[in-house]
Amino acid sequence: GTLQTPQSAQRSLQLAPSASRAIPGQFPAPGFAGIDCIPSEPLSPIEASFERQVPLELSAQVRQFGYAIFAASAGASALATPAGAAALAAPAGAFASIEDIPVGPSYVLGVGDEMTIYIWGRVESVLPVKVDRNGEIYIPTIGKLSVWGLSFEKAEELIRDHLARVYAGFRTSITLGRLRTIRVYVVGEVAQPGAYNLSSLSTLTHALFASGGPTKQGTLRRIILQRDGRRLTEFDFYDFLMRGDKSKDVRLESDDTIFIPPIGPVAAALGDVKRPAIYEIKGETRAADLLTMAGGAAPGGYLLRVQLQRFEGNATRIVKDFNLADFYQRAAAEENPALQDGDLLRVFPIDSRVYNVVFIEGFVRHPGYYEFRPGLRVADLLPRNELLPEAFVDRAELVRLKLDQSTEVIPFSIKDAWAGKPEANLELHPLDRVVIGSEFRPGSSVQIAGQVRRPGRYAISEGERLSSLLERAGGFMPEAFPKGAVFTRETVRQNERIQMERFIQSMDQTLLAEEAAYAGGEYGVGNLAAANTLRQSLLRSLASTLMLGRLSVQLEPADRLRGTPNDILLEDGDSLTVPQYPTSITVIGAVRNSAAVLYKPDETIDYYIGRAGGVRQEGDVSQAYILKPDGSAIFSFAKMRKVDAGDAVVVPLSLEAKIRWAPFIKDLVTIVAQAAIPIGVIWGMMRQ
Repeated sequence: GTLQTPQSAQRSLQLAPSASRAIPGQFPAPGFAGIDCIPSEPLSPIEASFERQVPLELSAQVRQFGYAIFAASAGASALATPAGAAALAAPAGAFASIEDIPVGPSYVLGVGDEMTIYIWGRVESVLPVKVDRNGEIYIPTIGKLSVWGLSFEKAEELIRDHLARVYAGFRTSITLGRLRTIRVYVVGEVAQPGAYNLSSLSTLTHALFASGGPTKQGTLRRIILQRDGRRLTEFDFYDFLMRGDKSKDVRLESDDTIFIPPIGPVAAALGDVKRPAIYEIKGETRAADLLTMAGGAAPGGYLLRVQLQRFEGNATRIVKDFNLADFYQRAAAEENPALQDGDLLRVFPIDSRVYNVVFIEGFVRHPGYYEFRPGLRVADLLPRNELLPEAFVDRAELVRLKLDQSTEVIPFSIKDAWAGKPEANLELHPLDRVVIGSEFRPGSSVQIAGQVRRPGRYAISEGERLSSLLERAGGFMPEAFPKGAVFTRETVRQNERIQMERFIQSMDQTLLAEEAAYAGGEYGVGNLAAANTLRQSLLRSLASTLMLGRLSVQLEPADRLRGTPNDILLEDGDSLTVPQYPTSITVIGAVRNSAAVLYKPDETIDYYIGRAGGVRQEGDVSQAYILKPDGSAIFSFAKMRKVDAGDAVVVPLSLEAKIRWAPFIKDLVTIVAQAAIPIGVIWGMMRQ
């Protein structure tokens, strides 16, 4: 059957697999990690009040300190209890057995305690005895001895003295056997108030754990033990939780009463502290005291501006900022305010940026940031063995952020800096950036630009491949878009230019032949000549703006590119540009409002055309196509294809067959697809 906790409350226990997967507001207070089996409960009114004052990212910190230890104990006790009807009916004290704890000489004997007396020597005997209701024990040949109220040590002495009066030449050893049980009462703001039968070795904390501990409306800091109608002690459970101090955890006696008063004033320490939580405060407690209770500020906590949020007069909520570091350094009392009930102390994180650094970028072996030291100069930062072979040592740049947040660029010569010339060997300031470019070498170079870590011109060796260039350039930046990379080659550009000139000559001849064939036709040779003049103008404009020389390469990181067909051999004059990752789709052509539309995954052409205002009357949506970032174009079933970030959706004009534009446009589109015409050129062509 299902195990239940004792007494009338019988709260069901739920197993939380781990705190990280628990429902917000239903896991233990910070500071008690590793507790997996705990009662699941909602926020207390105190926790809910503080949670309303903090941003969402701090909501997990709004828990009352210390109470989860009782919840974990209750869950573990119930789950460890043997199954069966006897276990279900057992009192709470049955789950708090401590009979295996060694008994010290100061233990006070009472009714029900059992002892065993071992006698050896001239006389050998084992005598079990039990303290009766009169507080006495019976020993054969000795009679009754009153031991009630005696410490175990005093009782041993009494028994030996009486045995010595009867026997001679013997030795004794006395041990405690089964101990008596005592009945104590736990009342007030406690999870399960009532009477508990506990071992006579039990202390105040044992009774607290047996009863489930104080509720979150009960105090942990003023737990009262009453005996014989008077207050015996007041126990602060924080002493035990924070310092392991149990000096006031006194041993209980029968009929003792433990009273849990309502909780006192509370204040929260949240943010960058080691143990964020809501703490009960008593007496005069100041901000530094609360921070100490929370384990102190975390290493990243900013103490120069600590914020105190406070309810004032049950009417308004105010904020006070103070410099707690100033209190720690020079004991400035005004920077350590006294706390009130409901105060919230928040420690913000420090600025995560590092300021005592200088940066090296470009053609060096170990780019990145370096420690700034007073008197640091360029030559100290750039030893000769730090530069890559292609680094340009005649000119580099120092980029400096000025006080007005503007940027100053200071050129210098690395050679002159090595020579110790003052105008070149510049003294560095914090956050300075030293940028090293590459040297252009005619004959043995290639250009790489855009979103790579070390853009510039690189000298190449015979047989070097594209993957090697990417490695030397440091790889892609996080925001790089390799699919949209543009790789151009000079030899390809020259061949395409020759083909373009031949195409233009062929088209000129076709247009002249068309004029001759249509002479005297429906439109007249004059109208046709005017149309052909317009087409010739378009064709030459297109030829002058085409980006020729592009190779379609599927670019990937160097380790994945190596050994693939796309890892092409490099040639002198090659150029690679890696753009930034796009966030939009461009819609151009015969639409009402050509525009860049924010990219949405899984949307088709129709969605983006609709966002551009739809197709104009003269547009032909059936002939729409997708121009990919790598220069390829998708014509067939384009409307059924998925559109990717960086694509361009092109809606052409509807063409009349009698003017015979179709063959012309077909040839033009072929060129567009192969040469990846810039978007502006396509739009200009389609508007004609």
